[in-house]
Amino acid sequence: TRALRIWINHLFDTMPLVRVGYTTWSGNHRMMKVGEKLGMTLEARLRKCRYYDGKYYDSIRMGILREEWEEFIKNES
Repeated sequence: TRALRIWINHLFDTMPLVRVGYTTWSGNHRMMKVGEKLGMTLEARLRKCRYYDGKYYDSIRMGILREEWEEFIKNES
């Protein structure tokens, strides 16, 4: 969580980005939880598009807008 928080902060501080996001898969529960802890929103779920070890998983897209991140940081202090 700490590393992703530092990375998101760096991206918004050094680039004129409107949003930051990442894609993971539904089998990666820890990565989904990290995004939630950092105020990210589940933006998309593509159902059963990843196949691993005999099972289908969803592709998960998490994201946060600059203004949401600024509010998250402000409320965190």
